[in-house]
Amino acid sequence: MKKDTTSDCGFTLIELIISIAIISVLLITGVYMLSTTLTLIKNEGGDTELLYQAQDAMEKLTSGQISDLNEYPKLLLLVNDAETMIFKDDSDNSFNIIGKYYIIKEQNTSKIIIRSFVPN
Repeated sequence: MKKDTTSDCGFTLIELIISIAIISVLLITGVYMLSTTLTLIKNEGGDTELLYQAQDAMEKLTSGQISDLNEYPKLLLLVNDAETMIFKDDSDNSFNIIGKYYIIKEQNTSKIIIRSFVPN
């Protein structure tokens, strides 16, 4: 005689554990994304205007609207290749910009990473 492992709600114990694990991963991912967004908004230790200037400069450089940073006197472009642009500001904070639009502030550093939703 086979032992019935189905609970009162119709799920087996293994199905219940898998469902809880999936929900946990989704919640952890959501909390991480929210905290990352709030970190960007809070922008501890950085100049928000400078971050937006770096993003704007990156977008204009990649689209060919500008060829240098003359209109951004506080920014210095250290690296400019197919995947990465690294900007340096006048207070030695580095901003690492990769792709477009998605901004993450790395914890305990002054680096800002901008990633595209579409792989480069």
